[in-house]
Order: sequence, then structure tokens, then C-alpha cells
Amino acid sequence: MAESTGRRGPRPDAAHERGGAPSPDWEQLERWDRAYYLHNVQAQGQWPWLAVERQAGNYLYLSNGASLLDFQSQLISDSLGHCHPGIYGEITRAMERYGHVFFGMGHEYRARAAKLVIEDVLGGERGWAGRLRVLASGTEAVENCITLARLYTGRTLILTQAHSYHGLTVGATMLRGYRNNLTPGGHPDEVRDVPGFPAHGYIPIPPPEHADYAGPLPLPSLVATEHIIRTLGARNVAAVITEPMFGAGGLAPHPAYMPGLRDLSKRHGFLWIDDEVLCGFGRLGEWFGYQLHPGVEPDLMAVGKSINGSSLPCGAVVASKAIAEFFDQARWWSGSTWDGHPLVCASIVGALETMLADNVLERVRARGRYLRERLDHLAARHPSVGRVAGHGLYHAVDLVDAQGRPIVAEDRYTAFLGDLTDHPNNVVARECAARGVFLGGFVPNTIKVGPPFTISEAEIDAGLAAFDAALSVVDARWC
Repeated sequence: MAESTGRRGPRPDAAHERGGAPSPDWEQLERWDRAYYLHNVQAQGQWPWLAVERQAGNYLYLSNGASLLDFQSQLISDSLGHCHPGIYGEITRAMERYGHVFFGMGHEYRARAAKLVIEDVLGGERGWAGRLRVLASGTEAVENCITLARLYTGRTLILTQAHSYHGLTVGATMLRGYRNNLTPGGHPDEVRDVPGFPAHGYIPIPPPEHADYAGPLPLPSLVATEHIIRTLGARNVAAVITEPMFGAGGLAPHPAYMPGLRDLSKRHGFLWIDDEVLCGFGRLGEWFGYQLHPGVEPDLMAVGKSINGSSLPCGAVVASKAIAEFFDQARWWSGSTWDGHPLVCASIVGALETMLADNVLERVRARGRYLRERLDHLAARHPSVGRVAGHGLYHAVDLVDAQGRPIVAEDRYTAFLGDLTDHPNNVVARECAARGVFLGGFVPNTIKVGPPFTISEAEIDAGLAAFDAALSVVDARWC
């Protein structure tokens, strides 16, 4: 993301923080990393060496002595900051008793994690949720949801939104949005999709309207989606998969969208898969994004990231009571070596018990209001800010030119072609990093502001001061 090396400043002695151990040879480590590691996103020759020496609280401490305030929770993922004692204390205790326990056996932490999610967070017998399954990533959670939906309904088709992101394995890759494509070396204006895309069984539907859409209702995207459903034949549709607020694309849907789509799924008799990997467990000021819409509940839910603050690789599936009962009565030949891993489940227990004890939703709502007020103030001052949208501690800031149009015309339809260094998101990332703040975006015109739940008001002010300076650079260049 950021090409700058961050801002140097006072920090604890690194050797002391490492328990007196000498610092590693970072030049040697860089040589090994460049020689042997298979990087993603950038080509090997474009990849910048930005090594993290350690993490603590809301900060990344780099090997060159600089520090970065993490104003994006890295990938909108590290919800409780870095190395939170509530999580890592539970992992440490679990390590005294457990290594790996295969999924055919039970253990303490799997039971506690399931109880916390289904009963304490989702309401137990009063709610829609039936069972939890713990996996190794959010992508696996999405794959499992797709498999569950197809096995339960006996149907093939999965509807998937443009601009969405659901993971990078083969099935998730075929969901319409940002996927596992390739720009070959020496051909910066060419894109190569995974062969077979679009795959049989995955049908794109339009993206939702933005939250500030002021046109007629019903929403045009839902009208178009219903036409697609009727064209396909609803009897062939297993499920639709959506994000309550788009993770990679940074798009907050119109408030009528999710209730309208859920109504479509019920009227036409297919399932709704709610991908809450990024938004779930407090990010939007509710435990889950669907709860922004009272009376709307999914059939299947994929979760990850904030379920354990991304302390260990983790994803999970929540199945409705009806679907859970169907699979309870069957022999479902599925599983991964790491399903329900004790240490991963311990990290879930540590994170959720901490969030419940600290009433984290109230904190996210309060900090979210403070953040939004100041983002709106920035929007009023900078002509390059075209839209601010979001909830809780996840807001997307869309950047525009002097005519109010997206600076990079492809916007969220980008295939990431050509020279990306001058895309507005990367300009902002460099300018913020130079001022000691980790902030940027994925698609070219959108900045994703999503600090950890542990952020203070003073840190919000510091993060936005850097963003303010970066927006002045964008104003001068494009407005």
C-alpha cells in the first residue's frame, strides 16, 4: 500500500521489547524475502520492502525505526488493535494444554466459542442462528456457505454482486467482483482472469446504489436483479451472496437495498448468504451489518477478521436453525485439518469475552460518531471529496475531480491496469505514510477509513490530520 517508510519518532528500545534479544539483520531478511517469497498484488520488481519489527496497541513499528498509526486496521481486520492482551492471554493459556485437535474430537475452546457466538452474541434460542463452524479463513467460510446452500436447496446458481469481494480460492474467485486475476509481466494494460471465468453457476447482479442515492424507488438495482431471477428461473437459484458494506470496494449500499434483496429472496424461494467477514462483530456499530435493518435476518452467514481480531487465521460459518437441523440429520463428508483448531478457538473466546465485557458496541458507536463528524468537516473543506459514507468505524471516502467525476474513470469497475502509482488511493497512502499514518484504499478513488475499535479521539485527530494534508495534495492535482 504505502511506499513511504513512515515517520520516525520516539519509541521504546527494540532490544528491550524483544526481551533483550538482539535485533535481526533486516538487510539479510530483505534479501531472503525478495529471493524466496512468492508475493502477491505487486510484481516482484515493484514490491516495496516495508518490514514490521513489532506491533503494539494501534501502531505498527517498522524495522527502520519509523512508526505508523494503523488508521485502517490493516485490512479493516485488526479490530482490537495489535497484540491485545485479552486475546493473546487466552491463546497463551490454551497453548499450555493444546496443540492441534482434529475436528472429529471436541475440546474446551471450540465449545466455548460456539456458545459465545450463538447464545451470547446472536441470542441463542431467541434468534435465527442454529450452529457455528470454525474454519481457517473468511474465504473458506464463503466456500462452505456456497456448499451448504447448494446441498440444502439442491440448486446450482449463486447470484453475486459486482464490486464485491468474497475471497481468493476457486469458488470464491468466480464470484463477480475483485478476484484472483493477473496482469502479466511487461503487459500493464492486460488482465487475465482465472480460466473458466465466468464459471457455470455464478451469475452477476448489479451493485447496489450508494447510500446517498436520491432517485425513485424501488431501487433500479433490485428491479434489474428481479429481471435476472425471472430470466434464470427462480427454481434454479440456490442463493444470493452480499456484503452489508463492501470490503474491497468500499461501498455503503442504500438503506433500502438489503431489506429489498431479502424480500426478493423470500418471494422467489432462495437463500441469502450474508458475507460479514469484514463487517461482522462490531465494525459497523452493530454485532453484524444486517442488524442495521431491523427484521432482516440471513439464512447463512460467513464471518472472520473481527471474530478474533485477526490474531490467528480464522473464518466461520453461522447456519440458520433450519439449515443446521438439516445437516444435523445428515452425514456431511467435509472438513479441513484445521477446522475448530484449539488455538484459533481460544483467540475467538479471548476476543468475544473482551468485547462483551467492554461493551464494545457502545465504544464503536461513540468513536464512529466522532470520526464521521470530522470526516464530514474534511469533506466540506476539500473539493476532491465527493462522498463520505459508512457506519460505526468503517467509512469510505470517494475522491473526485473538479467536475465531480471519479478521478480514475473506471472507478469500482477497475481491472487495475497500467501505472497504479498515481491512482488517488496510492497518492493518499504515500502522503499519509510520510506523516506516520497507515491509510489508503483498494479501488482507485476510494479511501477506506476503518481504525481499530481501541482508537482514541486523540488518535482519530492525528489520523485525520495526515488525511487532511493528503487531500490537499489530491485537491491541487485534480481539482
